[in-house]
Amino acid sequence: MDRKIRIAFLIDTINSIGGTEKQLLSLMASLPQERFENYLVSLRPPNAYFQPRDNCFSYRQIGIPSLLSIQCIGRTIELVRFLRQRRIDIVQTYFVDAQFVGLLAGKLAGVKKIVCCRRDLGFWHSRALLLLLRQADRLVDHFQVNSQAVKRQVASDELVDPDRIHVIYNGIDFCLFDGREAPGSAPVVSQETQSRPCVGILANFNRRVKRVDIFIRAAFEVLKAVPGVRFCIAGDGNQRGELMALSRELGIGRQVNFLGAVTDVPGTIRSWDIGVISSDSEGFCNSILEYMASGLPVVATSVGGNAELVQDGVNGFLVPAGDHRALAEKLCILLKDDRLRKDMGGQGRQIIARSYDWPRVIDRYESFYHEILGYDYERDMDHMGKPEEKPGDQPGPGDQTLRIQRDR
Repeated sequence: MDRKIRIAFLIDTINSIGGTEKQLLSLMASLPQERFENYLVSLRPPNAYFQPRDNCFSYRQIGIPSLLSIQCIGRTIELVRFLRQRRIDIVQTYFVDAQFVGLLAGKLAGVKKIVCCRRDLGFWHSRALLLLLRQADRLVDHFQVNSQAVKRQVASDELVDPDRIHVIYNGIDFCLFDGREAPGSAPVVSQETQSRPCVGILANFNRRVKRVDIFIRAAFEVLKAVPGVRFCIAGDGNQRGELMALSRELGIGRQVNFLGAVTDVPGTIRSWDIGVISSDSEGFCNSILEYMASGLPVVATSVGGNAELVQDGVNGFLVPAGDHRALAEKLCILLKDDRLRKDMGGQGRQIIARSYDWPRVIDRYESFYHEILGYDYERDMDHMGKPEEKPGDQPGPGDQTLRIQRDR
């Protein structure tokens, strides 16, 4: 390989600072610039949180408000020209509109490979959309997913050959969660408040599937058995009013603190003792990665990729979806045992350091891109500057590289 690999990452829009958007921006920032040339293309304008980083990618917004808009055909033709002019090797798409536009433009431009990403279990897919995806999927060269659970779901729902679906787990910047406080990042709390244990959740209030109501109902049950516990909810959205009303209705309005949208996640969760995820559906949860990297034990619903991160009884507990009493029971176990919380939190940090820190995840992406383009990764790395560690297959929940070595 005598030149950089050129990738156009195509997404509907950047409307969040978390989730898929956060992973995409971190991926582009982490791919070695001496080996990759990155282009970010959005169909629609981003929100105010998005700040283009010219040092790690070039940004282009092409202006397609919807696939049925009159601008769609002309702007897609412009995208075809752009892909040809930049001699793009790979088009990688995120979200449904970007897949349809990226497939058409990529095929017309003659790019070498088209990769479509799936990041959730498709809980929102309608029957009509699934039928459309099954037809479009025939033109996709490879699918990239972030958990074994998502791989199984895509294979089942969209009838995709599992051999075309590649699992690369989400990454996290481990050094941001090293426990040291950045200047001005620590929340201002009283000594009395600091002495009380805190249970927290990072959630999106715009999606009912996140089930923050289950977290609040579990808090009500916990406070019966362990008075004085603080509960923090970081996030915002259109459900905020009804969730606050629920906490008041249950008589725990003063014990549940709604923090609103937060930009400093490490600083926010640094004072928490336990991290919770109460969703009905998850592909692979970034919040769990952040809890584990911060040394928090995790209590999460046993859905989607959660079980691939949380080893029940090792770095946290898994509970059935929709069961607030089961969630409360596990929280009480942890709240009453300081040593168990510390041990489980330490196990979680070890797992993150071994398998999910961005340098390790980037090795897997590099290997994937070389493989689908037919390059010899080892030979090319010898030629261009080989990384310290060789990429390996992404570990699954049963892989020995992911298991905690226990003296038990």
